[in-house]
Amino acid sequence: MPNCTLNITTGIQTFQLATMIPTFILGVLVNIYVLVTFCRLPRSAWTNMNIYISNMAIADCVVLVLLPVRFASHIWESSEIWDQTNRELCFVLVSVYYVNMYVSIFTVTAISVVRYVAIKYPLKAREILSRGKALVVCALIWLVTCSFSAMFHYVDKPEHNSTIKCFQKNKEGGFPLSFILVLNIVGFLVPFLIMLFCSVNVIFKLRKQLKIGSRTEKLQCMFIISANLIVFVVCFFPVHFGFFFKYITQAYNHSCEAQYFAHNFVHGAMCVSNMNCALDSFSYYFATRTSWKLCTPKQTAREEYKCNYKSVAR
Repeated sequence: MPNCTLNITTGIQTFQLATMIPTFILGVLVNIYVLVTFCRLPRSAWTNMNIYISNMAIADCVVLVLLPVRFASHIWESSEIWDQTNRELCFVLVSVYYVNMYVSIFTVTAISVVRYVAIKYPLKAREILSRGKALVVCALIWLVTCSFSAMFHYVDKPEHNSTIKCFQKNKEGGFPLSFILVLNIVGFLVPFLIMLFCSVNVIFKLRKQLKIGSRTEKLQCMFIISANLIVFVVCFFPVHFGFFFKYITQAYNHSCEAQYFAHNFVHGAMCVSNMNCALDSFSYYFATRTSWKLCTPKQTAREEYKCNYKSVAR
């Protein structure tokens, strides 16, 4: 394998800074506003959707807070900040950053499932959906993502006690294919397929009921569901493709130019994925606030009854 020195280009650093500032400001303001708004609600007013959105907002806030640290680590990667005495601090920061990114991915997927169940099976939704089950699902999401972190530090452990690079790969050579496949399949492909299935079914269900109840709210809900799916793909597909692309260039001994390009592609794609932190809560709270009642068991059961009654009347 060619002995390539993989550093981030000035262009990627500029792109990181250009995307970090608006993402950080907008994301922190929106997520904090969502959390404060939910915290002010009485406990009896909380729903499973409140729990999922709060879980996502917490994860996104943590990622946003760590964005400046991640950017600074690339600029001062040769600094004494990341020497051997502070390697545990680096491990903690990297773990928190990646864990919360995947918490956001899995929570968005859970929201899609909840919305699918509430609209597709409204009469059974009350039995299936509850605040207690939402808390259990959130706990499982954190457990799974923390296991990702443990796997990452195991496969990224450097062979020698050299100075580590925070938020960059430290092990010589590429990651094992098994780890890359776990990230891409469990961390992106499976959530995407679940979201795609739920979103398509919900959109078709709402489309059939456009003449029943509020047409405007149903159209708005269909638009938001489609937009959420597109944002998910735009934000998370490039970075997971980049993981696999970088593995290919290193595992098959491609030229240093190819490895250099793949390395910078991954870091550029990470900047795009970070923008999801600002878009998540905005789309799921503000944009859907007026159409939330479409995704509650009580309302969807009423819509189902009206739809069935109209079909029988015909």
